[in-house]
Amino acid sequence: MRAAALVAGLLVAQATLACGYCVEDKIAAAYDHAVVVRAVDARHKVAFLSLEGAPHGSQARTLARAVEGIAGVDRGTVRVSLEGGAASFAFDPSRHPVNTIVDSIQKKLAAKGAQVSLLRVVGD
Repeated sequence: MRAAALVAGLLVAQATLACGYCVEDKIAAAYDHAVVVRAVDARHKVAFLSLEGAPHGSQARTLARAVEGIAGVDRGTVRVSLEGGAASFAFDPSRHPVNTIVDSIQKKLAAKGAQVSLLRVVGD
């Protein structure tokens, strides 16, 4: 009986560790350490976005190309996780404010039926 209770407890605990809905899980889904290190070295920052409503059958690369086309996004730094509902990109805050970039991404992806919201900016 104790063993069954222990196993049940471990299964519940495991399910709560990575729910996929909290900010940390979304960030982890789109995190790329090399991008963060390069951004910090260049005095840039990395923004993490929540991605909601991506059309069924969407491909991460298609959405990444759409984000890379936005002014201010560092080329080659966009990461998209459809499963995790997240995206990230590096940018130069001295040239382009993150809110302006996120607004542009929102407008571009809204045409595809997706919505984004800013989760966190790292790189200080």
